[in-house]
Amino acid sequence: MQITNNRNFDTPTKDDSLETADAVARAAHLWIRSLCLNEFQTEEERYAIAGGLVVGLCERLALNVRVRELVAYVYTLLDNEGNQALTVSRLMLDQPIPQSMRRAYDIGRSEAAGIVEMLGYHDHYKPLSKQEPSK
Repeated sequence: MQITNNRNFDTPTKDDSLETADAVARAAHLWIRSLCLNEFQTEEERYAIAGGLVVGLCERLALNVRVRELVAYVYTLLDNEGNQALTVSRLMLDQPIPQSMRRAYDIGRSEAAGIVEMLGYHDHYKPLSKQEPSK
């Protein structure tokens, strides 16, 4: 029996969106856990940092609205929000940030900028041994 795959790899599929959302959410979750191990934050501050990080990553990676929603949802599932994950993910994306948490939210967005900048650097960096010889 021969199996053929007619998928066009140039056009993203729903699975690609889910994989992107999963990867971004997991990266955000790991980054927040690492950040929280090094610094003490209240629960509200941690939530604001996470919101800024998720929103910042999605914006800087130019993810569409649907994938942003999936990223926030996967993040809240990873953060053990359980049956509140959908509600919390919507709040993460849509609720205005209280002034008292603005600094924490901005830290998250700044962390997102740094992550994306590092990713861009690694995409364009070639070790000297793999660079083409100059003419």
